[in-house]
Amino acid sequence: MNSKTKLSWLKEGCAVLAEAGPDELTIDGLCRRLKLTKGSFYHHFKNRKDYIHALLQFWEENMTLKLIDLSQREGSAREQLDRLTELVINLLAESSLEVNIRAWASHDELVYSYQQRVDIERRNSVKVLCDNIYKENIDSDLVAKIYYTLFIGSQHLFPPLNKKELTLIYKNITHILGN
Repeated sequence: MNSKTKLSWLKEGCAVLAEAGPDELTIDGLCRRLKLTKGSFYHHFKNRKDYIHALLQFWEENMTLKLIDLSQREGSAREQLDRLTELVINLLAESSLEVNIRAWASHDELVYSYQQRVDIERRNSVKVLCDNIYKENIDSDLVAKIYYTLFIGSQHLFPPLNKKELTLIYKNITHILGN
């Protein structure tokens, strides 16, 4: 199996979701965009549902698990949280992929299950870092929720906050919290 082509299908699916939302995520549309045949699609995926599972796994791995892993490779908990914040801002802040997946999750049970798992993974990773940074001085669960709520909420503003604005807000939160 040509994993590069499978990866192309998944990356293109994310692009379609970011640009137009899940209603445009059709096999025919993906084939046109990639200039590939339905045979190629069915070589990699049993059907659209199988593709959606693979796409959501790809999103979870690349937009959550990889970011967490990259942020935690070295340094103090504070440095790791700062690195995670920077990665999130750089990779996700200016894309509507997250917003469109969240909207899709509101009416699709499968997508909702992935969204819930991703939300929990993200908040828990921030909470663990906050536990190490703030010790017993501050409720780290609450701080993790603030960080995550800011990330989600900032994407729903019109126009959305840009990288510079988000960076400034997160730096100010850090300053206010004292670590």
